[in-house]
Amino acid sequence: MAIDTPSGVQLRIRGKVQGVGFRPFVWQLAQQLRLHGDVCNDGDGVVVRLLEEPSQFIAALYQDCPPLARIDSVEHASLVWERAPTDFTIRQSAGGSMNTQIVPDAATCPACLAEMNTPGERRYRYPFINCTHCGPRFTIIRAMPYDRPFTVMAAFPLCPECDSEYRDPYDRRFHAQPVACPSCGPHLEW
Repeated sequence: MAIDTPSGVQLRIRGKVQGVGFRPFVWQLAQQLRLHGDVCNDGDGVVVRLLEEPSQFIAALYQDCPPLARIDSVEHASLVWERAPTDFTIRQSAGGSMNTQIVPDAATCPACLAEMNTPGERRYRYPFINCTHCGPRFTIIRAMPYDRPFTVMAAFPLCPECDSEYRDPYDRRFHAQPVACPSCGPHLEW
């Protein structure tokens, strides 16, 4: 009797797909479509592995792409899973030669500006405020893939509050690599 091995598809996504909130976007899209698999950064862009047929997912990638992102290509390859995934996860990034684009820093978004200017907010008047839609990218990166350990932010361990935001898939700071606050981030002195 033959044992069925689950098959799926691997998508290689190239373009401006690191440092733009792309993995959190992919995770949220997979949740909406009830897909199983994972996503990770590597030196060549983003890799998405899916158990299910990807056509609806790919269409939504292009249609709802994050504002700082740009998809140049999506390549498909067959995939055989060792074990069928039961959910969708963000995997730890893989290394490799750097062939992906580094995005420039992005101006502070309206949500961060509002937070920075609201007395009582944790980041009130904090000049290094950012989220997946804004903040430093190019000026803080040391190596690819774009993950906190490969940025100058590695010197600033996250406080419990920032760590909670970083891990919350419904927070705009979900997987925002430069996330920081006055408690755990850089300080400006004069």
